[in-house]
Amino acid sequence: MKAIDIVVPIYNAYEFTEECIKSIIKNTDLKVNSLLLINDKSPDEKILPMLQKYKKENEELNIEVLNNEENIGFVRTVNKGMKYSENDVVLLNSDTEVTKDWLEKIQKCAYSNEYIATVTPLTNNGTIASVPNFGIDNELPKNMTLEEYAEMIEKISKNRYPELTTGNGFCLYIKREVINQIGVFDEKTFGKGYGEENDFCYRALDNGYSNVLCDNTFIYHKGTQSFKKENLTSSRQELIENHMRLLREKHPIYVEKTDQFLAINPLKDIQENINININIFGKKRILYLVNEWEENMQMTGGTSLHIKDLILENNIKNIASFVLAPDKGDLSKFKLFLYTQDFAKEILNFKTDIFQYGQIHYTNNSYKEMLKTIFKTFKFDILHVHHFLFQTFDAIDVAKENNIYSIITLHDLYMSCPSINMVYRDKFCDYDKEKDCAKCLKARYGLNSNALFTWRKVCEKVLKKFDKIIVPSENTRKQFEKVYKNLNIDVVEHGVDIIKIKDKEKEKEKKNTFDIAFVGAMAIHKGSNILRKLIKESKNPRIKIHLFGKSEDKVLQKNTSNYINHGPYKRGELPKLLNENNIDLVCMFATWPETYSYTLTESYMAKIPVLTFDIGAVGDRVKQDKLGYIIKFEDSNKILEKIEEIIKNEEEYKEIKTNFEKYKFKTMEEMQEYYQKMYNEISQKNEYANMYQIFVCKDKSEALEFNFYKANYTHLINRYETMRKSKFWEIAKKVKRKIKHK
Repeated sequence: MKAIDIVVPIYNAYEFTEECIKSIIKNTDLKVNSLLLINDKSPDEKILPMLQKYKKENEELNIEVLNNEENIGFVRTVNKGMKYSENDVVLLNSDTEVTKDWLEKIQKCAYSNEYIATVTPLTNNGTIASVPNFGIDNELPKNMTLEEYAEMIEKISKNRYPELTTGNGFCLYIKREVINQIGVFDEKTFGKGYGEENDFCYRALDNGYSNVLCDNTFIYHKGTQSFKKENLTSSRQELIENHMRLLREKHPIYVEKTDQFLAINPLKDIQENINININIFGKKRILYLVNEWEENMQMTGGTSLHIKDLILENNIKNIASFVLAPDKGDLSKFKLFLYTQDFAKEILNFKTDIFQYGQIHYTNNSYKEMLKTIFKTFKFDILHVHHFLFQTFDAIDVAKENNIYSIITLHDLYMSCPSINMVYRDKFCDYDKEKDCAKCLKARYGLNSNALFTWRKVCEKVLKKFDKIIVPSENTRKQFEKVYKNLNIDVVEHGVDIIKIKDKEKEKEKKNTFDIAFVGAMAIHKGSNILRKLIKESKNPRIKIHLFGKSEDKVLQKNTSNYINHGPYKRGELPKLLNENNIDLVCMFATWPETYSYTLTESYMAKIPVLTFDIGAVGDRVKQDKLGYIIKFEDSNKILEKIEEIIKNEEEYKEIKTNFEKYKFKTMEEMQEYYQKMYNEISQKNEYANMYQIFVCKDKSEALEFNFYKANYTHLINRYETMRKSKFWEIAKKVKRKIKHK
């Protein structure tokens, strides 16, 4: 590191100046570098003794004090300092406070390219270098100290050192070779101040050099009150306008480019990044990966609805929730969203275009680099994957590299088969003895290979990397355990807000029809073909068929004498709609083993029996809860016959209806309690791990070894801690104490 001379021109402002000097001594190696304090004949007689005191108290440090015999003004004072020095210089206002490692970082930036002339750090009050808001005076964040703020900015910086048209004089690093080549500030033209650093930077541009922003360093600038518009005298205002005119005459091209810079603001990403991190400072941070997402969280898919529920609770618990999702299913575009107590927004800085070549995607370099940037920028505590569809498996590897706790919730069968629902020729492939996986994958993805074996081998490897695997039903756990061995899977049922509906039994007794309803988005894997067949074959005038939900099938969009399409509905509306339309039976005939089903739960809220297949979580729930009827999956051609049977057997129907009074819903609060407890425990473990690394793993090899064990054995630690909290553990401890006592 070359020696640097820090030049501080001083005129009054006793308290500001003292704070500036203290911060320099604290945060700068003044045995290598030098501090040059120049008193420009300050009327405040306490200034010079104060400067001399700091020099005397720190004799081992390179501190020099110069005292102008007369007031010569800012520009001439600065030039005096640059001429006094023979090294690179930093011109630093006396109303600033520097932060940890500031000088090393700025010098590293300066020498990242030999043609850099000047470097300006970030500040709260420095026009184009101002953060978090551009071009204005910003207050320091109320939720952190100056040291914490500067450290945060350093940690989240992309270190891209963007070019500026001009530096800013509050803190300006200048290379000695540039001073030697183009001279010092133009004191003849700009002697009374304002515009002198712009002129210098423009002259540097004339000579092929560049001016850059050190975007990993923050210097606090209090700002001189005399330059604020409301405090400007007419003579000062006239001086500024005159110097601006001189700049335009001398450097018309560069002034125009500076105006364009201010209008376009190419530093938006830096400012947005800092603004976001101010908002999430001190909060736990969770990144959710999902296959679809709307910024306003008005989703219809069960996976997205579940994440929305988690996010709303996170907001209450002061957790920052990030969501990474493909842009409307586009494989080449990804969007990042942030939700906190204070705002919900898309982070435009991370709207990314990625091109993928293969039909099945295990990895993608561009996507992985995007993830690394996001992880570095926001320092997540937890990665919670809810779907890998349209994304790659790189996320778990990036999480491991960053020692981030990882969770995956399996909402469907995608991690077992890329067909997602394992539907072959319109039905669950486990029931098709003639299934042809190669043919199915070719039809779905255009693959000319049977990639299922490779897919499952890779997915098993990926799943075992996660610290925790969650499924919403016991049936889903069984489905995955049939394919993969030795997976530790937790079953956590989705919670719901209970909607109470007044039963209209008396009205139903008076009506002559038996109304059955199909609910939800009606696609083939949800039973649209079964619905079509039922409408066509039903000849019983008592049976009236309804659809509550959207369908792409044109046949199902038209009403007939025995069928009514009510169209799509919003979440929470279904119980009321079923009740208002006097529905007697809900039919749910998904042709694959669904993993949960919000529509089943909402049908329960309307206290309406359900008819479904004997597969998946829906079949298991209806059978276990005794709130409906089960028909074998192989007997799909007997559905109409089963409905006729239900109509006739009134006693059985009434008995099922009474079971609703005993049914207990899994509430949103119960589900949230599980997740919030888990999130809190994870965060505490992360904090302990970080403390261990700071205080124990001082040696790099020890830290690497610790990271290896943390990444590979966290799941064992989790199982051990779970066992310790069990009743068995308490009994074992009591027995041990008794044996020891004997």
